[in-house]
Amino acid sequence: MSSQIHHAARASDGSAVISSAWIKFAHRQSWRHCMNREQSKPTGTRGWRSIVEHHRITLSAVFVLFALVFAQPTRSSLLWGLPWVVLGEALRIWASGHIHKMAEVTRTGPYALCRHPLYLGHALITTGFLIASANAWLLLAGLAVFAMIFVPTMDREEQDLLREFSDEYRRYMEQVPRFFPRLNARGLGAGSFDWALVSRHREWNNVLGLFGGLVCMVLLGWLRGSF
Repeated sequence: MSSQIHHAARASDGSAVISSAWIKFAHRQSWRHCMNREQSKPTGTRGWRSIVEHHRITLSAVFVLFALVFAQPTRSSLLWGLPWVVLGEALRIWASGHIHKMAEVTRTGPYALCRHPLYLGHALITTGFLIASANAWLLLAGLAVFAMIFVPTMDREEQDLLREFSDEYRRYMEQVPRFFPRLNARGLGAGSFDWALVSRHREWNNVLGLFGGLVCMVLLGWLRGSF
């Protein structure tokens, strides 16, 4: 009797080992299948998007240098552009004080208006500096470059958030527009703004950079005699 029990236990253990091995194998094959599907996507669109996203800082720096060559800032253009810069940075500070990156789906503050208020703020800042440059062609080129650089970045971030938060973020995507704010926002006053988050996200570095950019615009206008 004890011998039969012993053999049954060994058979049970063997079945458990086989089942465990099969589950691991199936999981591994599923993972490989997903990777193969990702790699089998057409490389055209995925290729240029990944290149642009990977080199977005370099591309932005190149465009800034290009803009400095053709900018002709005046006192009037700087006064027209400055409110856009201030509004954009205020939006970024507001968003930085609400977002807990990759820890939750933030729905409060400006995240009740649109899904990417940080990038919206960046777009406003870019528009302000391009207006200050007093070059209409530069303004059009700058907005095109912004879209080329940051649309793929937003795509990638949303895919990361979908993987992390699944249905919760999918519902958020259905309820809140991506970039252009909605007017009837719920949750706008909910949540609490935290200055510590602003510091943690190093938004003050951006403020210093903007101040330096405005000083450069003034000096550029003075050197070119357009002020």
